[in-house]
Amino acid sequence: MCFYFPLCKRFDIMSIQEVFSIMNTLFVAILLGFWSGFSMLMNLSGIGIRTPLLSGVVAGLVVGDVGTGFDIGATCLLMSIGFYTYGGATIPDYVTGAIFGTVVASQSGSYDAGLTVAVALSLLMTQLDILGRASTTVFQHLADKALAQNSISKFEMWTLAGTLPWILSRAVPVFVGILMIDSVTGMADFATSIKWVSDGLAVVGRALPAVGFALLLSYMDLKKYWPFMVVGFVLFAYMNVGTIGLALVGAAAGALYTTVGGANNG
Repeated sequence: MCFYFPLCKRFDIMSIQEVFSIMNTLFVAILLGFWSGFSMLMNLSGIGIRTPLLSGVVAGLVVGDVGTGFDIGATCLLMSIGFYTYGGATIPDYVTGAIFGTVVASQSGSYDAGLTVAVALSLLMTQLDILGRASTTVFQHLADKALAQNSISKFEMWTLAGTLPWILSRAVPVFVGILMIDSVTGMADFATSIKWVSDGLAVVGRALPAVGFALLLSYMDLKKYWPFMVVGFVLFAYMNVGTIGLALVGAAAGALYTTVGGANNG
């Protein structure tokens, strides 16, 4: 009976696979947009779940490619080491970059393409971070005005409403960006197909983690804790222990040092 209706005839032009593809993209956009906003809310609440590694893994779970999500998220995490919003400074948003990078890498089958998008969008998100911070001041002024009028309920309302710009400045770009992911993937494929661009991105991808580690080591007390660094280097360079293995050994060593050190001091 469908052929009696013009709308159904138009629908017949689209294949069932195309319809499912659109619905799947919308579903992924909703899930990752929600995660981006929710993780930002948790960060504002003091629960630090908004990290490049975790967001990469979540994106990998959503698109069915956890391994790629872990790889992209881990690389973005290494890039972000040493960066922090000291004094309200704006830094690259490697969390959002990890989400997009994972989706693009999964769809294109290219880690380099995913990393290209991750780095580019991490830098682009600095502008939206500024917009989110600036918008928050509107709610803060309203909260100050309510407090001056001794209206505690309105003060609480406007203070909580001040989280909206933070949440929306992450959730909306992710939602819209995932809906346009085919265009983003195409641009990433084009960029990585050009040799000098792909070679440059490969260098940047290896250099940024090194810069992050250098910044991290610059404020660590290596004169006191150098044995831990030596053990980690030996495990990685000579025994081929992976990242998770190094993290577990580091956590165990830290716990032992804290326990034994506390007992000796006690």
